[in-house]
Amino acid sequence: MPIPDTIKQLRAARASHKAWLVRAEALVNGLPVNKEQVPVVATECAFGKWLYGAGSRLQEFSVFAQMEASHSALHRVYGEIFELLFEEPKGMGKLFGQSKKVTKKKHLEAEMLLPRLQSYYDEIIELLNTLEKDYLALKAQPKPPMEDLQTKSFRDVSKMMDDLEKDVDSWLK
Repeated sequence: MPIPDTIKQLRAARASHKAWLVRAEALVNGLPVNKEQVPVVATECAFGKWLYGAGSRLQEFSVFAQMEASHSALHRVYGEIFELLFEEPKGMGKLFGQSKKVTKKKHLEAEMLLPRLQSYYDEIIELLNTLEKDYLALKAQPKPPMEDLQTKSFRDVSKMMDDLEKDVDSWLK
């Protein structure tokens, strides 16, 4: 059975989110990472683009809202980390062109936020797994044959016409 495009997109979004987390952790651990590869805003990462783009067609599933909330929370935590690592100098330091140097204290604070980041990531992955299972279960449900639907629709319309005819007759009397 071929994998539906929706599931392929969901799995690609999950993989891109893992890559985002790895880059965020690398950044905190002092490895060279282009900070643009780890967007702070939830709608700018590849997962967020999927979530609010193609993935939004899955919002009728109960886990979707939880996933949005967890994703926003993850980016709020990452925003705290980003601010610790990349906050620009203020006041006189900015005026004289000082560059931002991360103090050991700020670096330690950023490292201490990593478990929260990981926790939200794990929650999102769990919700994505549930979403995938729910979607596949819905797709696997048998559909009624078209002729049954057409017959039922015809009966419904026919009954409506009979009822309307009776109403018109009663109004004309």
